[in-house]
Amino acid sequence: MSHSIYDIYHESIPDYVQDIIKTSIFQRLKDVGMNCGMEYTQFKPFKHCLGVSRYDHSMGVALIVYHLTYDKHQTVAALLHDIATPVFAHVIDFMYHDYIQQETTENLTEEMIKNSLELQSIFKRYQINSDKVINYHDYPIADNDTPKLSADRLEYTLSNAVHYQFMTKEDIQTIYKHIKVNDRKDEIIFDDLEIARLFTQVMLKCSLCYTSDENRFSMEYLARLIRLAIDRHVCLYDDLYTTETQVIQKLLNHPQTKDIYEKYTHFHTVLRSPFPQTGYLKVNAKKRYINPMVNHQRILDIDQDLHKKVKDYLSDDFERYIKAV
Repeated sequence: MSHSIYDIYHESIPDYVQDIIKTSIFQRLKDVGMNCGMEYTQFKPFKHCLGVSRYDHSMGVALIVYHLTYDKHQTVAALLHDIATPVFAHVIDFMYHDYIQQETTENLTEEMIKNSLELQSIFKRYQINSDKVINYHDYPIADNDTPKLSADRLEYTLSNAVHYQFMTKEDIQTIYKHIKVNDRKDEIIFDDLEIARLFTQVMLKCSLCYTSDENRFSMEYLARLIRLAIDRHVCLYDDLYTTETQVIQKLLNHPQTKDIYEKYTHFHTVLRSPFPQTGYLKVNAKKRYINPMVNHQRILDIDQDLHKKVKDYLSDDFERYIKAV
């Protein structure tokens, strides 16, 4: 199975996007995963996601935005929204104890874009204003407030649904045919009730993966390992902005981190306890969900069964101790 599905989002890639993705700063994202290091464990469904990258996701978000707006600056902002993502992505948020917002990984976006001579040369050629592409949050079709649907949330939901083997690429194509932009131009909506329901069902399955006990423990474990590696000079802070292959190799080459990382790659089962035990952790996390619009209503106001399931998901307080083995 191909790791990329962005070819379904638009039939062609604009010239300026093609030039940007060839830059070294963007090529790095091919070795920064979408699943925050979970793909190196043995947990289902993540063990099937090795090679699923921020490069693919960024391309997908850009092409969705282009498909819906044909706006150059919005498209480039979407393309570059993950340009500063460190290795293992939101694991680094965990390292900084940013469990809920998970936004510390965006801190270097402006600096990296403005300091890239490659990008600035391309911007000059295509008359792209740097100030208009450094913050994709400025464009609600690219990103907006939860629980609205944006290109970013749409792409990672659709692509994860395929990679987690919840849906086929053909299923995703069917869903994608039923999206449009609302009248206010600030949200992606659906034009079909059953498609909106299908999307929300698979969104919930993905969301449960993102906050699963397996995911939360593993991300916290890896975050502590990266902090240890930096403290022991196994790797540098700057190494976080290289590639996962490079950082993993440094972890494996050092006796203080080798066994810890190898133990991580063998995680396959999670144990739970209502009270503290040695090796068990209590870990919080951001709850990602979408309540899309269809027929001028939000789907969770229409479908009471889905409403209950999403409410149950959001009510999980993570008040349990967990350990992966």
